[in-house]
Amino acid sequence: MDATANAAHYRNMPLWKPEEHRMTVHCAECKGFICRGGGKLEATPDFCPMRGDFPEFEDLYPEGRSRNLLTRAALVEARGYCRWTRLREVGEFSSLMGYHRVGLAHCPDMAGEAEQVGAFLRGFGLEVTLPPSPPACDPLGQADFFSKQATDLNVLAGMCVSHEVMFLHATEAPAVSLIARDTRLHHNPVAALYTSRSYLKDKLFGHWPREERPPFRGWDMDTLQRSSCEATGNGQGSRPRVAEAMDVAHGLGAHHIGVSFCVGFREEAKILTRLLETNGFRVSSVCCKTGSVPKEEAGIQDAEKVRPGRAEMICNPVAQAELLNREDVHFTLILGQCVGHDAATLHHLEAPATYLVAKDRVLAHNSVAALHDF
Repeated sequence: MDATANAAHYRNMPLWKPEEHRMTVHCAECKGFICRGGGKLEATPDFCPMRGDFPEFEDLYPEGRSRNLLTRAALVEARGYCRWTRLREVGEFSSLMGYHRVGLAHCPDMAGEAEQVGAFLRGFGLEVTLPPSPPACDPLGQADFFSKQATDLNVLAGMCVSHEVMFLHATEAPAVSLIARDTRLHHNPVAALYTSRSYLKDKLFGHWPREERPPFRGWDMDTLQRSSCEATGNGQGSRPRVAEAMDVAHGLGAHHIGVSFCVGFREEAKILTRLLETNGFRVSSVCCKTGSVPKEEAGIQDAEKVRPGRAEMICNPVAQAELLNREDVHFTLILGQCVGHDAATLHHLEAPATYLVAKDRVLAHNSVAALHDF
């Protein structure tokens, strides 16, 4: 079954959702995504988070870092929409934010890719900092190293799930993802969603029985490090990143997983939700356009939109984090957010989080492929 047929297969399937686990935020179930076009609230489904006590835009984005991340990311999106790879978006975003020093966090087996990324970003006049060579499997040490180097931005250039979770918790500078490490799928983790009912079915189902999951008692670095050691992982290329993420969540005793997704990933969000729920996890999902805030309210001019002359809603990454915090999720997966908007969500999330897919509109979300032509 090819990717298109597989997506259609999932669209026509009912969601598996036991009544005792109904949640209040589940944007992946939405059929119309009225928020994307600024439609009337009455047209949204009953479970739409905008129908409740939705946070005010000005409260979410006072002047400061989050506001800058929001607007600069929107400008990069419009200027390079479907023309710039994610690699270039990282460089353009860094320049627009006025960043000077960028850290590249990565696991040892991604050192070659990290060096290539560094060479590309130096072309934007950026000072690129890499961990001491060879980089150790020490995400906390890398975060501390970048802190001492006073990096303005840290770029995830390929880390395993558990190490990425620890790094994101410890980093002081904003962090964006460039490569979501997936050795099974050559760092193209979205392919697991398209083949979850065919080639990868045996890898993605039946390994995380709910009745065997330990109770969730919160988390700390010791718990994450223990989970890292216990997780099967994908170091030998046998398991895709989404399976690795479920390994870590299971080891943490996380029963409730949050999914923060780009509206461009709405079909993938449906597939991921069904995949997680079939494996016994409860899921809360939030779309980037939630809140339906016109770009003009954020200071974006009509000429700076993706499609000037049309109504466009700005992404709402802090609201995504706030809504998942209200849901008390235990673990969060980031599914395809824009460069910069991802950093805003990650900064405000209370639960541990990791990237599942780094969005690349040019390369079908296979962001590492940009390095092949560099």
